[in-house]
Amino acid sequence: MSNTGRDKKLASFNCDEGLWDSFKSRCQQKGSTATATLTRFMQLYLDGSLDDLDIDPLDKRFDERVRASVDEYLATRQDALSSKVTVLSEKVAFLEGQLATYSSGSKAKAAIARKEPEFWFVQQRAKHLGVEISADQRMKIEMWANESYKERYGQIPQKQLYRGTQASVYPAKDVDILDATIMGVVRGG
Repeated sequence: MSNTGRDKKLASFNCDEGLWDSFKSRCQQKGSTATATLTRFMQLYLDGSLDDLDIDPLDKRFDERVRASVDEYLATRQDALSSKVTVLSEKVAFLEGQLATYSSGSKAKAAIARKEPEFWFVQQRAKHLGVEISADQRMKIEMWANESYKERYGQIPQKQLYRGTQASVYPAKDVDILDATIMGVVRGG
């Protein structure tokens, strides 16, 4: 080492030429010089911030420290991760249900046919039949279906809350009344 100024020393060391050129280039890209970067590196190394640099990455102790760090990280994130997994699982289940409902495949239709509900609302049955109805058509269907139901049983069907509105509910065994009325109104009859 030789003196290069007050409290400064010129240091030299052997280094692969390609490594040195790449290092200088990277320093320039980052807006620094090789001297400034090496000086900062030495300061960080001396204050203990870079203690693990001289450890062989294949060293078993190093592996243990990495595992411990990863375990610690995962332990601190476990609650957040598990709640996200729960939310994602619920969304997947919902989407799978939607896919089965809207699937045009014969298996999905057979599954829907096997799991028919015990009762139907006009909107549900129209959707099940693959028909879109307007609010006016829904009211007309309900009015005429109630008349047919009354002819059969002597009273109108019960009403239940459906999407915030009281609507007539028809037992599955009387789906013929509902289907005939829906198709009659939709076809303009």
